[in-house]
Amino acid sequence: MKKSIVAGLFLAALTIGKVSAQDIVSRVAGLEDNKEYMDLLRRDEQLRVQTDSLMFQMRTLRSAMTKNAEQRDSLAQVKGDSLMMLLSGVESKVYALRASKVKLIDKINTIEQNYVLSTMGNIGDAQSAQGSKSLYSNAYFVQSFDGEDYKMLMDVHGKEAKAYGYVQTYVKNYSNIKSLYDQYLLGKEEAEAERLYAEMSEAMAENMIVERQLADIWSEIYDQKCYIYSYFLEKENRLDLLELLENMMAESRQEKLAALDDCVSEHIMDYCLQKPIALNYEMYVAKLLNLPPAIDSLSVAARNVRSIDYRMPVIDVERRSFVDYEPIEFLSRSPYTASNPIPEVTVYEYGDIYRILVGTFKYKQQPSIFRNAAPLYVEQLEDGRFSYYVGGLRTRDEAESAVVIMKKKGFKNPQIVEWCDGEKINLSEEGAARSTYRISISGAALDDVVREVIDKMAEGCQLSRLSENSFLLSSFDSRSVAERVAQAIGKCNDALVVEVQEIKPDVMEEE
Repeated sequence: MKKSIVAGLFLAALTIGKVSAQDIVSRVAGLEDNKEYMDLLRRDEQLRVQTDSLMFQMRTLRSAMTKNAEQRDSLAQVKGDSLMMLLSGVESKVYALRASKVKLIDKINTIEQNYVLSTMGNIGDAQSAQGSKSLYSNAYFVQSFDGEDYKMLMDVHGKEAKAYGYVQTYVKNYSNIKSLYDQYLLGKEEAEAERLYAEMSEAMAENMIVERQLADIWSEIYDQKCYIYSYFLEKENRLDLLELLENMMAESRQEKLAALDDCVSEHIMDYCLQKPIALNYEMYVAKLLNLPPAIDSLSVAARNVRSIDYRMPVIDVERRSFVDYEPIEFLSRSPYTASNPIPEVTVYEYGDIYRILVGTFKYKQQPSIFRNAAPLYVEQLEDGRFSYYVGGLRTRDEAESAVVIMKKKGFKNPQIVEWCDGEKINLSEEGAARSTYRISISGAALDDVVREVIDKMAEGCQLSRLSENSFLLSSFDSRSVAERVAQAIGKCNDALVVEVQEIKPDVMEEE
């Protein structure tokens, strides 16, 4: 793995040489002869190539860590620690490159903005009509629109803070998810892994909601602002600025296509690429209106947006199974003694396992009565009795075959018992069936955000409408999964009353 990473970095270095020889095209007409500017563009392309190579190495390492996490032996732990050290090193390089890129982009944008603004001039009546340092209360600007368009502009502008808040929440949650996932892959105990998985699931569910909320609000803001500002610039006959902004939009679309594979959220990327364009619109309008304080404020806002790292790689969180499957053996001598007693049955919080029940007794039994079968496990029931099990099998078919063998070995009534996500059911008992779970939703209609959460988190489940504001989502095999989905639905809308209901087998038959 180390050789692979070193080779990847070497190839990236070779690619940088090729990039240096390429013709870099100026993004703003008139800056082609500015050596500093063109050198910055070339360096920006070099950083992009280096970052792409390192992102590939990160994906490779995370994939290796996911596969290694399933082993859980001492060697796997050593490998996991080594992989984590390599991943940390690569991530540190990526963060360093991105920090350099942010500074570089700031320099590039400063040169571009200063050049464009210096060639623009002001509207003749702007100074006398200024009236305010704010773009939105400038008399000349306000009078350029009819009342409805100006009202629409102010409406979407008032939503800007909420959109920015969604982005900040998403990025913070993502950072937390990544940190938890690294711990999750290295965890040795199921209880700790399950705790981390629950925290990750909660943060991921929240991000799913936040992402949808951002998508709904930002598309409206961006479309309306571009429309209003384009109208103003066209009215002022500044077609040169409109062409410049259209070029920025085209570059933004190209950058999006290039970054899709290394981006966990298309909507976060849309915001980070489109927000600077909206700010450039506002900056050019502010310059035409002769509002230097507004230009300074917008420049600061642009730098803040550029500091947001939208190239967050996808983290495929697969729930780990800690189930240890063990075939049934008949030994020449029982391995269980007074110093090595029959262990208690292990109940796993996640996963399926089948064991063969060979007897339930009022008192604990001597290992010798179980005909040297192994592995053996004991479970103390709520009534004080003791149940004894043999084996830990992966499938129902394996369990059925084991029952046949157990009968041939002299066991009178071996029974198949299944544990699924910690819940036990005796499959050999007549009419045995497992409970399922459904979610009752009431109190309000289901908006698009709720429906998207259901589509993503409850795949395969059926959503039924009972009345205008009452719904059932069924069915789930696991209570923990149902509760996780219910929690996510409840976060979408405070007006919703969400409840997980257990459906027992007899109720299912009646229904």
